[in-house]
Amino acid sequence: MISKIIQYFGTFLIIAFCSISIFFSLAEREIDDPSIRKFLSYPSFFEDRFYDYRMKSTLDPNKVDKRLVLVAIDDNSLRKLGKWPVPRIYWVKLMKKLQTFGAKVIAYDVFFSEMSNSCDAIPPEKLMAETIKDIQKDPKRHVILPYSLDTQNAEYFKEIPDTLYNFLMDTKQGENLNLDAKKVSKAVFPISILADTEAGLAHIEAEGDSDGIFRHYQVLGNVDTLYFPSFSLMAYQYYTGDKPVLEVLSIGDATLKLKTGDLKLNYKGESKVRWLGDQANFPFVSMYDVLMAEDDDAKMIKLLKDNIIFIGSTSFGAHDLRHTPVNAMLPGIYFHMNMVNMLLDGKFYVPQSDSTQISWALLFGGTLVMLLIMIFGNALLDVFTMMSLVTGLYLFDTYYLLPGGYEIKLFFCLMSVVACYSWNTFIHFYFASKDKKFLKEAFSTYISPELIDEMYDAGEPPKLGGDCGVRTAFFTDIQGFSTFSEKLSATQLVELLNEYLTAMTDILLEEMGTLDKYEGDAIIAFFGAPMPLEDHATRAVSVAHRMQEKLLELRVKWEGEGDKWPQIVHDMRMRVGLNSGEIVTGNMGSTQRMNYTMMGDSVNLAARLEESAKQYGIFTHVSKATMELAGKGYIWREVDTVKVVGKSVAVTTFDLLFKEEGAPEYLVELADKFKIALDHYKAQQWDQAIALFKETTELEYQRYPKLKGVKTNPSEIYIERSEQFKKAPPGPDWDGVYTLTSK
Repeated sequence: MISKIIQYFGTFLIIAFCSISIFFSLAEREIDDPSIRKFLSYPSFFEDRFYDYRMKSTLDPNKVDKRLVLVAIDDNSLRKLGKWPVPRIYWVKLMKKLQTFGAKVIAYDVFFSEMSNSCDAIPPEKLMAETIKDIQKDPKRHVILPYSLDTQNAEYFKEIPDTLYNFLMDTKQGENLNLDAKKVSKAVFPISILADTEAGLAHIEAEGDSDGIFRHYQVLGNVDTLYFPSFSLMAYQYYTGDKPVLEVLSIGDATLKLKTGDLKLNYKGESKVRWLGDQANFPFVSMYDVLMAEDDDAKMIKLLKDNIIFIGSTSFGAHDLRHTPVNAMLPGIYFHMNMVNMLLDGKFYVPQSDSTQISWALLFGGTLVMLLIMIFGNALLDVFTMMSLVTGLYLFDTYYLLPGGYEIKLFFCLMSVVACYSWNTFIHFYFASKDKKFLKEAFSTYISPELIDEMYDAGEPPKLGGDCGVRTAFFTDIQGFSTFSEKLSATQLVELLNEYLTAMTDILLEEMGTLDKYEGDAIIAFFGAPMPLEDHATRAVSVAHRMQEKLLELRVKWEGEGDKWPQIVHDMRMRVGLNSGEIVTGNMGSTQRMNYTMMGDSVNLAARLEESAKQYGIFTHVSKATMELAGKGYIWREVDTVKVVGKSVAVTTFDLLFKEEGAPEYLVELADKFKIALDHYKAQQWDQAIALFKETTELEYQRYPKLKGVKTNPSEIYIERSEQFKKAPPGPDWDGVYTLTSK
């Protein structure tokens, strides 16, 4: 009950936190108090950056807006023209060139707030004014000069400059409904001789978000409840002839009506920019190249005619850089150009209320689906659902909602899904771990921790105290291990055994074997208890094969360690004995000290098979019962039908040669020929048997080349037996059973 309360309460807090964070991310931009704004800035930090990432992934790097051209004051222009600021006489020449080439709108991103220190008889400012007037004689041609709005600087006009009244915007306002008020800065306002030319006067104002990145553009400004267009809006108006109307009919609902659509603004008169791109997405030409071009230059005419021409600096150190979503060091002029592109194409954001409703719908809907799926308690399904929801919501927003103008607060939508999944998974894991810990503490005396985990997951408790069933007993032993203690120091012996036993035990546990005990170098284990395993024989055979393969790897490793180990370690061999049958498993010992182990005749046979393997020169000795239960997938050869020491019943045994998949050809050949030879042997066809066993002897040597002449093998044993029986035949009633005289 307590776990459920904690689980539900934590889930509620996650959903509530993500929902409130979405609200804060909406409100943070419009809060004036710096301390409150800083406190509420964390959602915007994550949401805005995540939005930027998605937005950038949808931009077309090859799309270029040829209507908007930058005449750049670049490094080459400054080198050729001499200095910064550029002498104003060059502005005169530049405007005349642009007039000649047919520019429709000339927009200066350069302040002309004071007279130059020119010694010319005619001040260049007068020539600039005359040129501006000459250009604007054509009602379709315009020049724009910038100024700045300010709320911080004390140097501002007490009254609105008369020249600005020419650019008042049409407005429809409710009573006392105004946007954030500002003043006209004196510091960079155009000098009178230029302002009086009736050139378009437009404010340049930009305020970065709380993370310092510029995403919002102030489209218009409120000065004494009168509204004036920004640099970009003025360029749009002159280019299209549109007369936008501002509507502020209710609190928090400001709309700029344009021919291209309705642009929603916040209370500061800002809109978030929908980016076309950076330098690569707008035509570019050097100011110097324009000045030097011939009046009939076809390339210049094609580039500049009837377009909006922006004049701004891109020279290093001579321009203001903006940290923007599309470029961390973007010249400020491109900020304006992207906004004009947005206005011309009508690529506006949908109302914030629509985006907010969808954001909350995605948050609650995605989280609810995640929580409903988790009710089924399927861990794989939970992970799949969580990944599918995250991926699906991401793709749906990035390639459908975002291009449609929706600004979804996707970060906290995804956070709610992932956090609820993680929290509920953690709670389940935590309380399940407590249950497992209790089980391990209660039964660690009996069985390995790995099997306790399996039993816990299956919901089936161990049956202690003795339980009979068909299982597989597993015995291993290192060949000639007593010799190792003579060749190795105690420290070396411990190190070697630890490495060997660790590697082998890992394989055993991976296949769900139960480790009974270690007896020196021997490993005693069984399969099928305390947890039932339908494939206990298959797993036991797999472990035997994998252990032999692992020992081969270890031998290569030890040999590669140079003189650290003697030759006996390099040649280490392991014998394995397997038998399946009725086996009793349960708690054996005293009331103070118990051991979960196995007993039975089948266990004893497995031990005898491991011991008798050395008489045949083989290393994996398996009973017929185990071989038949293990099924297909391995190459076997019948070794013998024997009566082992202490047993009266004959048992047919097999040698595990290799897995069928990837088996060497010579082992396949060995298995086939050995079977035919054994058939001749059982039929008392001694000469045919001897001939074939001699052939298989060579294949035996391929299997263990290092043991040639050192150890016997089954083929040699049968050659010797056949020779003996040839001299003294066993008689017509012989059943082929051989009685082992030693372990």
